[in-house]
Order: sequence, then C-alpha cells, then structure tokens
Amino acid sequence: MKKFLPFILFLLVSITAFGQKNAKDYFVSGNEKFKAGKYAEAIKDYNQVLKLEPKHAVTFANRGVAKDRLLDYRGAIEDFTQAITLNPKYTEAYLSRGLSKYNLKDYRSALLDYNKGIELNPKDAKAYNNRGLVRYGLKDYSGAIADYDKAISLNTRYEEAYYNRGAPKYNLGDTAGACADWTKAKQLGVKEADQYLKKFCK
Repeated sequence: MKKFLPFILFLLVSITAFGQKNAKDYFVSGNEKFKAGKYAEAIKDYNQVLKLEPKHAVTFANRGVAKDRLLDYRGAIEDFTQAITLNPKYTEAYLSRGLSKYNLKDYRSALLDYNKGIELNPKDAKAYNNRGLVRYGLKDYSGAIADYDKAISLNTRYEEAYYNRGAPKYNLGDTAGACADWTKAKQLGVKEADQYLKKFCK
C-alpha cells in the first residue's frame, strides 16, 4: 500500500494548487470587470475569491470599492472594516472607508479614518483633498483650506483640489481667492468651475 502514497500526496497537492489558482483567476477577473464598470459582476467574482481565501484583505477592500460605486455604502464600510481587521496598516482601506462614511454624511467618523490614513501615508495628495471635503462638511472651512493647500503642495496640478478650495474660501469671505481657484481649476480642465465663475465672479 505504501507505493500509492506519493501519488495520493501529489493529487492532494494538485487540488490545493488548483484551488489557489482559482482564487487568483477570480481575483483577476473581478478586477477586470471592476475596471470595465461592471461592479455587480466584479462583486460576484470577489465573493468567490473570499470563499477560497477568506482572509484576503485586498479582495475585501476591492469588493468594498465596488459596493461603494453601487451606492451600497454600508456594505462597503463592512468590507473595508474587515480589510482593516485583517491588516491594521492597510492605508487604502482607511481612506476608502472614510469616503463611504463621507457619502453617508457621517463626517466625524470619516475624519477619523482620513486622519489614520494620512498618518500611515502622509504623501497622499488625494487623501488630503478628500479630508478637505470632510472638513468642509463639518463647516471647518479653515481646516478644509489647509488640507487643499497640502494636496496642492504635493501635486501642483491637482485640479479637483483647486476647484474644492474655492468653496471654503468663498464661505470665509475671500471671494478673490475663491475666484482665482475656480479660474485655475477651469484652466486645468474642470468644466464645473465655469458655473461658479459665472455666478460668483462677475
């Protein structure tokens, strides 16, 4: 009977390897569907990955982003939380969870996530821009401007940060500064800036 043992072991190894390959295939397929904007289909693939690899933090995070795109913010937050539980230093999961909380207008909780994400990666211009949105939601206009300033210092052609910075400046009475930011945003390609320029910068 012993002579059959290596064959059985080989068979078990093959099945295990095949299972891992399957998880990778589903993961790649899910990412491709996500990039194509097929979020519901991507989620189905990510579900299959997690059946095979239930502790794959990146898949939880990716599925969370797909749920966020489908406006399932609470489902997204659950996935990001699971990703963070598996990897407490997962910067993107904190930042993504912050955005889903922002979408639910849970600004105070979103701020905590952005603070943590920025603590883990203080060079992420997008994180400062998005935290600026959260601070604007909290009516902390000076704090919002400081975040947009930081985002622009990290990326001088960050059109969204210029566009976003205009609103808190306007609310603080700095009309000239607001109009300068909206003008810059328009030059960089933000078409929405035009309506603010026409309405507030005559």
